[in-house]
Amino acid sequence: MSLISRFISEQGKILSRRVNRLTLKQQRLITIAIKQARIFSLLPFLNNEKQIERIESTTRTTGLRTRNK
Repeated sequence: MSLISRFISEQGKILSRRVNRLTLKQQRLITIAIKQARIFSLLPFLNNEKQIERIESTTRTTGLRTRNK
């Protein structure tokens, strides 16, 4: 799983060939492996943890800010 997770972004998206520096055949095999891992519930389809943390942190900070006129 650590090998496959190297080819996935923080949001859970499959990284492109240019980023991975893989050949077309290697990228296809990685894509198939990632999709199978998602189907077998070894990897999540989406990783929303970062987005949830960002939403919570923005609500905390915006509540503290006051507008000076």
